[in-house]
Amino acid sequence: MRIAQLVSPLNATTRRSNKAIYSHVGTLCDEMQHAGNEMHLFASGDSKTDAKLHAVNESYLDIPEISDFERTYSTELLISECYEFAKHLDIIHSHFTLKTAFFTGLVDVPTVVSVHSPIRDELKPFLRKFKSNYYVSFSHAQRKQLPDLNWFANIYHGIDTKLFSYKAKPEDYFLYIGRIVEEKGVHIAIEAAKQAGAKLVIAGRSYQTGGYWQKQIEGLIDDKQIIYVGEANLERKIELYQNAKAVLFPTQFEEPFGLVMIESMSCGTPVIGWDNGSVREVLKDGVSGYVVNDLKSMVDAMKSIDGISRQACRERAERLFSNETMVEGYLRVYNRVLEDQKRLQN
Repeated sequence: MRIAQLVSPLNATTRRSNKAIYSHVGTLCDEMQHAGNEMHLFASGDSKTDAKLHAVNESYLDIPEISDFERTYSTELLISECYEFAKHLDIIHSHFTLKTAFFTGLVDVPTVVSVHSPIRDELKPFLRKFKSNYYVSFSHAQRKQLPDLNWFANIYHGIDTKLFSYKAKPEDYFLYIGRIVEEKGVHIAIEAAKQAGAKLVIAGRSYQTGGYWQKQIEGLIDDKQIIYVGEANLERKIELYQNAKAVLFPTQFEEPFGLVMIESMSCGTPVIGWDNGSVREVLKDGVSGYVVNDLKSMVDAMKSIDGISRQACRERAERLFSNETMVEGYLRVYNRVLEDQKRLQN
């Protein structure tokens, strides 16, 4: 099968990326190429892939001198080039929720769309105009944001369970890992650690705009009980997961999936997650961690975490969230889409 993966060129795509979308796309490209498919990656020029790379620029999300104008139109140019190339393809797999919808009716090749982010209200009227396109969710909970889309399949994220390897005995700390923004509930993780009398390690990017870091986080870091270690690279991230008693995941919005949860479980580390979005779907309450609804229940779960089997966490990750399972799922979807196209043409 001739397949294009189309992703934003603002960051480099590689299966070892620390950014979920780019590692996801990098993994799909490499694994599908190894399975005998002809893979084309439309992404930034510094991406690392076993697929044929098509690019219009290097990645430059973090380069301040690059204008918003250039970022926007580089992205539009890449999308345009992908659809110009469509005659050489069987499937285009877009990782833009909306932007590629304006091109799908212009070519005969079908587009599969993975919806990576929450569907904001301002996007909904536009998406409804393209609701018959082929959409893939990462959790069934995600579909509640816009039920009338043609949700053609649900495929959970996958990870390299060999890379995120199991460790049976942790050290004495809890972990928050991810973006340090209010919707992720980092302040709740800190308060839970304080009430539980537990050490909390925080890893992730802090943002100087918006005031959340300065007003609610920075002053609580004491480097004894509440420790901030900055943004962790892949190797450091795995080490932090493996040695944590549990990961705290107090998300305060409708989480589409939550890659952190499966990375943690793969290392044998249970997750204490707030009951929003996909959390109850990804975790199995009482088996791979605890699903909680308030601060008190998070504190209680932290005190009870030794009752969760780390081996059970690992087994759940291997069974449901491996790269192999994910890739097989997408290849089945592509074949179903092609069959559906034949049916519609007859």
